[in-house]
Amino acid sequence: MADDQGFTYKEAGVDVAAGNRAVDLMKQRLKSTQHPLVLGGLGGFGGAMRLPKLKDPVLVAGTDGVGTKIELARTMGKLGTIGIDLVAMSVNDVSACGAVPLFFLDYLVVGKVVPEEVAEIVAGVDEGCQLAQCVLLGGETAEHPGQFPGGDFDMAGFAVGLAERDELWGPHLVADGDVLVGICSSGLHSNGFSLVRHLLREHAIDVHSKFLSEGGAFCMHAGPKASVGEVLLVPTTIYSPVLHDLGHAGGVHAAAHITGGGFPDNVGRAVPDGLTAEIDLGAWDAGPVFSWLHSLGVRPAEMLNTFNCGLGMVVAMDPAHVEKNLAIVKKSDLEAYVVGEVKPRGDGTPVRFRGELRL
Repeated sequence: MADDQGFTYKEAGVDVAAGNRAVDLMKQRLKSTQHPLVLGGLGGFGGAMRLPKLKDPVLVAGTDGVGTKIELARTMGKLGTIGIDLVAMSVNDVSACGAVPLFFLDYLVVGKVVPEEVAEIVAGVDEGCQLAQCVLLGGETAEHPGQFPGGDFDMAGFAVGLAERDELWGPHLVADGDVLVGICSSGLHSNGFSLVRHLLREHAIDVHSKFLSEGGAFCMHAGPKASVGEVLLVPTTIYSPVLHDLGHAGGVHAAAHITGGGFPDNVGRAVPDGLTAEIDLGAWDAGPVFSWLHSLGVRPAEMLNTFNCGLGMVVAMDPAHVEKNLAIVKKSDLEAYVVGEVKPRGDGTPVRFRGELRL
């Protein structure tokens, strides 16, 4: 029953004051918004940003979410890196087209606004933008009581990048004889977590227990004492700075961000009709987390269709530029390997494999 002042929004479950408190906390932590091209600050109805001068500019946009990796973050009580994943999923797509990420917008929906938690999540988004060298231009936090019970939340975002039209990459540039270079991932990134969570349930694995892979190998990105949950939550690698450097160096024809659908779906989009990307599965080590998943019962074929298996980005390039471009990737503190080549397709598929995964 309402009091003499009538029904209120807060009584319905939406706390505007808590939302404002969350915004105040965000403003204290965000850094990527401090950019000379940004006009104004946070809090307006829209973000404004000046565009760099280009001869024939093209905007490239991408949007994505984080999927059920969010459920693991909630279980672990670790919300600080999920925002990096959110940024990575979109900026990596934009960068794979040859564009430079310019700005990012996020949308966060929660059952109940807890200002400190919202600020922690969005601070992760801001950190992702700094890693991607783009601007967090704005966003929205919505409170949906009843729709997201028990501390549930979801998030989505999109990135906008900029490129000269004649510098865009794509299958139209890929030619017979191009070399495929794979750039290593930090782990699972943000795909396949519905299968991962199913495995955790089937094997009754406590996410707080110590991560133990086949042969005792540990995840370099989480450390030797990391728990299962910490290994699974290692944030997605952001490739936009190194792809930008490769674009300046020349020779890149196309790139494939290895996300949902694994290698067949994503690498397949980077080659034109009539050609196939032949990938040598023995050219790199998949890594401990993928060996662990295999030990839990995921067959290699299913892994290639679901996970990145240790390579988060596959780049098709002119053979004459391979040695120089491998050195550029190494300088960025990432590992890369020649993992295949582009060949005539014949009656085959856009992607084919030889050898076996090193699990």
